[in-house]
Amino acid sequence: MRLRKRRDDHAWSQEHLSHYVDGDMNWRSRRRLELHAEECPDCSLGIRALRALLRLLNGSSGRAAAASAGIFDRVRADVARAETDAGESDEP
Repeated sequence: MRLRKRRDDHAWSQEHLSHYVDGDMNWRSRRRLELHAEECPDCSLGIRALRALLRLLNGSSGRAAAASAGIFDRVRADVARAETDAGESDEP
């Protein structure tokens, strides 16, 4: 029975990592995630990664606004190119 609960806790924890890091959880949910993360290296790493990402984003807030337009343009161009390439490979 504990194995099933552990899997359920893992799936639940993965869905709630950002809420945990943001502090948007009640104490019971927070404790559930903390207990699971003590035993689960994936969820523990997820928490650390989200915190590091937030520190990075908060530290670069002045640069992020200027860079974001160019980044989104490149991503859109890459997606369009990939869709074009995929469409060409489907043709007989």
